Amino acid sequence: MPGASSRDETFLVGALSVFERKRFFAEDSEATLRNVALVAKLAAVLVPLFSIVDYIVYPGYFYSFLILRIECVVVILVIWFASRQRFARRWYRIIATLIPLACAIFISLMIYRVGDPGTPYYAGLILCLVAIGALLHWTFKEAIISTCLVFGMFLTVTLPAVLSGPHPRSMAYFINNCVFIGAVGLIVILGSYSHMRLRNIEFQTRMRLRRNQIELREKNTKIQETLATLSETEKQLYQSDKMSFLGELSAGVIHEIGNPLNFTNQALFALRKRLSKFGVKNDTDEVITDMQEGLDRMRGIVSDLREFSHIGDIRGASFSLSEAILGALRMLKQPITESRIELRTDLDSTAKVFGVKNQIVQVFANLVLNAVQAIESIDRPGTLTIALLESAEDLVSIQVADNGPGISEANLKHLFDPFYTTKNPGEGTGLGLSICYRIIEAHGGTIDVTSTLSAGTTFTVSLRKCTA
Repeated sequence: MPGASSRDETFLVGALSVFERKRFFAEDSEATLRNVALVAKLAAVLVPLFSIVDYIVYPGYFYSFLILRIECVVVILVIWFASRQRFARRWYRIIATLIPLACAIFISLMIYRVGDPGTPYYAGLILCLVAIGALLHWTFKEAIISTCLVFGMFLTVTLPAVLSGPHPRSMAYFINNCVFIGAVGLIVILGSYSHMRLRNIEFQTRMRLRRNQIELREKNTKIQETLATLSETEKQLYQSDKMSFLGELSAGVIHEIGNPLNFTNQALFALRKRLSKFGVKNDTDEVITDMQEGLDRMRGIVSDLREFSHIGDIRGASFSLSEAILGALRMLKQPITESRIELRTDLDSTAKVFGVKNQIVQVFANLVLNAVQAIESIDRPGTLTIALLESAEDLVSIQVADNGPGISEANLKHLFDPFYTTKNPGEGTGLGLSICYRIIEAHGGTIDVTSTLSAGTTFTVSLRKCTA
């Protein structure tokens, strides 16, 4: 702060940064100028009020002293006005000295006119020093200079009377006044020094507390980020363990259900043939047809479970990711065309990954089919976008985005759970996205989903690049 650097060594103890020094002087200037306004108001009231003392002690000087007091008030108001201007923050320490010194000057003029070295008006000078120490918080150097100036004023205006040989009793009063002014000045000096040290210590304590609070906030933020990461990792581990367990469970279920289904299917075939031989048709044939459709559906579920449970180590080859996606689109050309969906693709034929191409085709075929079915449920024109994203050096990411009805937050949490589906009964087994999850996980990649109700859903599949 301008005008403050010369006072740093006076009352700043300890090490403060440049920012903290500026903050200290900013607070000091604000408090000092606020006290200047208080002292100015107080002086503007008390200075004229003390004219009552003039009337009692020096009635012959009442009118001349009243003029001096009015002039003093005018000077005080000018200083107060100046303290409210913008430049006051630069010179606030000087402004803080002007009001007490102005009062001391006018009191000294009164003492000079009286010519009495033992005058009781020395108390007015003491009052100025007390105001300095109690309200304006002068620095150590400022207190020394101001005390010397006030004491010097008193000596200057009383010295002619002292040299002219005053009455011994007046001389005793003069010495008494000098002692009291000097003693009060010393108290003000020591008090200013002690006060500024305490203010500095209090300020540094606040700064340390502020730094500690900032550090605690930063640490708390890092802890929250770490907890969020741990929570996400925990969810992924839970999902991975759950999928692994379900894979093992599915293998057992397949074995237990597969054989009875085959026997039942053979028995149904034999029954159909036997009935055909005896010429039984009509309702019986329809019932057998319904049973066959149910068995076929169960066999499809078992087939999906087998695919789900046997996704393990990947032994494949390098292939173009865009070719796998285009293969999935070719498989679904008819439903895409019939749904009148606008298909947008932004692919890169140079992006290659390592794995089983047919499984990756299965993943994108499932994602695209789900998007088509979602878009069919809305009234507005449908759009399906498949685009390659900029990703890390060792990853390639593909987004499959639709503008369908979206998925609620509650359903998103379970989207990759086996047998969980938002479709109507009979329209899906709930294994499609679970199998996709296992396939991508087995390929060392990730699959994520974001969705907004009434806006659409976006699946992001990330796989490791293959540079070979």
